[in-house]
Amino acid sequence: MNNFNLMKMEKNTIRTKIQIKKTTFILTVLSFIILNFFLAFFINVDTIKSRVEAGYFFTADFHKNVSSEDKEKLEIEILKLEGVKQVRYVSKEEAFQKVQYQLDVAIPKGENPLSDSLIIFFDKPTDIEKIQVKLENNENIKEVFVDGEYINYKERQLKFYQMVSVGIVLGCILPLLALIYYIFYSAVSIDYINNVGLIKDDKTNRIRAKSVNLLPFTAGSIIGTLIFFNIYIYFRNHLLLISNRYLVLSLKEIIFIQFGIILIINLLIWLKPIKIGVFKWVEDGK
Repeated sequence: MNNFNLMKMEKNTIRTKIQIKKTTFILTVLSFIILNFFLAFFINVDTIKSRVEAGYFFTADFHKNVSSEDKEKLEIEILKLEGVKQVRYVSKEEAFQKVQYQLDVAIPKGENPLSDSLIIFFDKPTDIEKIQVKLENNENIKEVFVDGEYINYKERQLKFYQMVSVGIVLGCILPLLALIYYIFYSAVSIDYINNVGLIKDDKTNRIRAKSVNLLPFTAGSIIGTLIFFNIYIYFRNHLLLISNRYLVLSLKEIIFIQFGIILIINLLIWLKPIKIGVFKWVEDGK
């Protein structure tokens, strides 16, 4: 084989290596764009789930002529109960204004039939009974109103969002993480194979093959994340233009969480040793 053919083969080999590097980098960027999409989806769903959990409440109406001191005392006692997250005092005037607003009618204040009340927010439905018993045994409480249908609706909502969260993690995020690792592992393996005949020491070859792919991997993860953030802002703005009822977190609310996850992924890739079985496969002649 003459020198011309050798040079041609070497050029083809270099061109192939460059093409592989480009393809690997593009796949890494695309994988991180998709990963960030599912991470943002998970964070948004988890936020909705947290708000649903915070929405469990029932009301307790005071008897008339209960002193402000007794009301404050009872409020403090309820706050100390296990399972109670928050207690909010609602005067009969405030409640009356809300009723008028909801019904879109004007009613004279003198005809206000409502009572001062407490809205008790709690962790989960199993906490209702012990809180309710405490309130019903208090002489200042006229009536405790628990909307069973509302609580059942909240429980169904919570289960739905829990299922969606688990589905995103198991069906989307974990497979994508596996794919990202496979792309990186493949790039390292290709570099390793290409230098089997050039670098005799297996450990040196393995370390070199990993090190030359670390910076492209990190660059790809950052570029993919930044591209995703631009796409996220664009679609969030358009969704909010359609309706402000959509709960889509702002970039400020997700950026630190997502960058933190990307940082952890990069740290694991940089610190985790990679065992390459290709060399053993070639050496054994299997």
